[in-house]
Amino acid sequence: MQIFYHLIGMVKIMRRTRISVEYYLLSILIILFIVVPSKWKVYGVRKNQLNAFELISEKQPRLILKGPNIYINNFSLHSKRKIKERKNGKGAKSVGTRKKRKQRRKPNEVYSQNFHFLNSNIRWNSRGKVQNNGMGKKYVTECSFKKNRLCQTELWHEKKDYSGTTGRRESSLCGSSTGCGSPTGCGSSTGCGSSTGCGSPTGYTTTPTENFQEMQRTGEESLPEGIEKILYLVSPRGFCKGVSRAIETVEECLSMFKPPIYVKHKIVHNDIVCKELENKGAIFIEDLDQVPDGSILIYSAHGISPQIREIAKKKNLIEIDATCPLVSKVHVYVNMKAKEGYKIILIGYKDHVEVVGTFNEAPNCTYIVENINDVHKLSFSENDKLFYVTQTTLSMDDCSLIVKELKNKYPHIQTIPSGSICYATTNRQKALNQICEKCDLTIVIGSQSSSNAKKLVYSSQIRNTPAILVNTINDFDFSILHNVKKIVLTSAASTPEQLTQKFVHVLTNYPFFYKLHIWDSIQEIVPKWKLPKNLLSLIEDRKRQTQEGGRSLEE
Repeated sequence: MQIFYHLIGMVKIMRRTRISVEYYLLSILIILFIVVPSKWKVYGVRKNQLNAFELISEKQPRLILKGPNIYINNFSLHSKRKIKERKNGKGAKSVGTRKKRKQRRKPNEVYSQNFHFLNSNIRWNSRGKVQNNGMGKKYVTECSFKKNRLCQTELWHEKKDYSGTTGRRESSLCGSSTGCGSPTGCGSSTGCGSSTGCGSPTGYTTTPTENFQEMQRTGEESLPEGIEKILYLVSPRGFCKGVSRAIETVEECLSMFKPPIYVKHKIVHNDIVCKELENKGAIFIEDLDQVPDGSILIYSAHGISPQIREIAKKKNLIEIDATCPLVSKVHVYVNMKAKEGYKIILIGYKDHVEVVGTFNEAPNCTYIVENINDVHKLSFSENDKLFYVTQTTLSMDDCSLIVKELKNKYPHIQTIPSGSICYATTNRQKALNQICEKCDLTIVIGSQSSSNAKKLVYSSQIRNTPAILVNTINDFDFSILHNVKKIVLTSAASTPEQLTQKFVHVLTNYPFFYKLHIWDSIQEIVPKWKLPKNLLSLIEDRKRQTQEGGRSLEE
């Protein structure tokens, strides 16, 4: 139709200007070989097949569209339909809009809600055939079937090269150079039914290709055909506010000041997060002698002892305290009660960095209790004023037993009215405890150095459900999924959500096909904590200096 319109236009011009036939034929050749090919280009994986193709326009961004149903600006493009064009106010042609007939949701399909790529509506089904815009920005990774939840997204780690018909296959889930029939190597029904094989976030690794055959064998032989496999994704999970605040503090300092930025201890107990920050210029240290005088020093989320603060002041360090406010609250109570003459009982593990910081607030009158046997060793008189606090990441099960024993032995003992255990620790353990007894396996994503991650594993194990702690999907042994019907998946308070979503992608797609259920029985109220005060003041000073510098240049 487009060529036909051009021909009609040229005939009209010839009649008015009386151009010779030779010029007319020359203009037709220019239209056919220059104008039309440069207007639109379509590259198919196979000839006469629009299962996956590339569309390039001079007046539109570069779009990569896949799947049997493709929408451009609310316009449905099928292999047997053509794009209708209309003229806009400036006389230029653009893709027109057409009202689509309202379709009922089929049982095996999910439609995106409030989720747009360049004004494109995205449609995909539950088996992982995903359409995306290919701009290297976002793509659909997960959508909940209940409560009309919005889809989760994940950043691509690089912009893919889609030139050519076969392209580069970034997905390790395909397991073969010929297993996928689309430019991306994934998303096609011909060999790789996963929507998640391509594009993991920066710094996070994908499943090794050499494990694919083991995964395939385990997935196909895990359960007899016809038995439903369920993956329960626990919510709340992942970063708590104290962790996200600490990470944001380091990133803000790195963006505002030149690296290196020194951090006392690991900012949070997650190796992947710390590695990412190290790559940006953060240096994690344990001894302040490693920090040059006058440098910036950030305290980790676990808190710090007063002795460290004194050393930092002697070295004229710029101190930025990223301690979790809940940990700081415990420090304040210990310091205050010690001055009032109380004996402090600290429930926690003596080698944990948080307990070390709390203990040194009042080392002469603080006693560490790790278990019930330590309670029996205490020998306080009835006249002693007692006050107990806990490590914020303890197991509620163990802590409640120790507290019960303390109150039986010392009925007059006091504590913080609002409690010491972190809200995130409590909520994650409660949510897991409600569902783990119904499952065959619990997978906890977190680092081996994370206390709250270990307590999630412990909470599941004492309820007779096997549990495993893994840092990334590369550390997971898929052979243990043999005959596993129901899995519960959660993550520690210092674990990035991207790592959890990677597990979801693998387990809900080929070859496992676990059906995803969101377990969100507990609604978490996240506190609104600001960044450290001295960091905010530094930011204000930097803004003020920038404004003054701009004024001086104008003058």
